[in-house]
Amino acid sequence: MNKYIREIKEKNQEEYSEPLLDLSILKKRSSGKTASGICLGYIKKLHTKIPNEYIVVLQNLYREIKNLETSETFKANQWRGKSGVTYQIKPDYVIAIRFRKKDIGDKPTEVRTEMSKAQINRVRWAINKLNENKLIATRDIAELVYNKSWQNVFSNRPHHTILVEILNYLEYKQEIIYYRSGKIKVLNQEKFLVMEKS
Repeated sequence: MNKYIREIKEKNQEEYSEPLLDLSILKKRSSGKTASGICLGYIKKLHTKIPNEYIVVLQNLYREIKNLETSETFKANQWRGKSGVTYQIKPDYVIAIRFRKKDIGDKPTEVRTEMSKAQINRVRWAINKLNENKLIATRDIAELVYNKSWQNVFSNRPHHTILVEILNYLEYKQEIIYYRSGKIKVLNQEKFLVMEKS
């Protein structure tokens, strides 16, 4: 008996499955300000318009970018530009003196803010008018002092800076507590006197 060896070739069949899209990514908020935000925006825009394979590529790209954003951190030694404040009290005005840096690596420069006693008295008058033994919003004080909406006072940097310095000064004088959340509390809950020229 003659035996022939017969070779049988089997075809390799590749199994194809639809790539899975992580739907939780679509629930995240995106902003066009960062690389991951831009990528996420494209995923949200295109997930119903193009095939899933492309969306999965964008999804993987998004994850890689997000990984880089969270893992690439550095520590910079810097002075935050804040310092204590000293006040020089003159007969008609008060000078607040601070040291600030304009940029990292710069030397601190002296910044002087001059507040007239008339301006300080105007803020005190507004606080007295609004004082009802509760926290007072600084926006209400600003609107009363400058007769403008809060948005106009806030966008006018000289007005806003002077107002903040006056509130800091009144806190230094222990007349109020100035919360940086935009509220003040009058100490001793009594009307305080306006300054007189010396």
